Amino acid sequence: MKGKCKGLLFIALIGPFLPLFSSAQWLETTITVGSNPYALVYNMTNNKIYSANWGSYSVSVIDGATNSVITVIGVGDGPIAFTYNPQYNRVYVANYYGNSVSVIRDVMPWIEEYTMLDASRSTFEIYPNPARTHFTVRLPHNANRSTVRIFDTSGTLVKSIEMTKPEAKVLLQGISSGIYFVQHDNNRTITKLVVTK
Repeated sequence: MKGKCKGLLFIALIGPFLPLFSSAQWLETTITVGSNPYALVYNMTNNKIYSANWGSYSVSVIDGATNSVITVIGVGDGPIAFTYNPQYNRVYVANYYGNSVSVIRDVMPWIEEYTMLDASRSTFEIYPNPARTHFTVRLPHNANRSTVRIFDTSGTLVKSIEMTKPEAKVLLQGISSGIYFVQHDNNRTITKLVVTK
């Protein structure tokens, strides 16, 4: 008789909780992405999910409304981690074996713009940083002639410098205090420059 009472008591206790179980989350769908999906990040600006496909060196872009892959972007070797910058609507992908960071920007609902910042080619240098009146640019050894561009945080070109030597001093006249980005045109290296006056 004890066993029957225990069973009835169990049913009596579970009965009131059945509505809770009926509203639980269940698997809605499975989305096929690249090889070895390793990390996900959600872009709340455009309702997209980005999957780092570690084994196929790619990122799958998934539409959050339809749960379908919109596009696949080839990135550096071994994409392993993400971060999302909501202010500029950019997704940053750390590529473990590629020694690089890929930057993905949502241009339109169906177009993703992609840039790779490669640490192995970062012999492009600027110093001092922060700078007050000037800074020095040192180009990679394989760069003979080059253009160095300074952009503000909105992406507006502030200054362009034609370089004919591997090292040059850049004056900051007419450039106010703030954060800028310096780009060397012979590779994709972009370096943050802080100007304090």
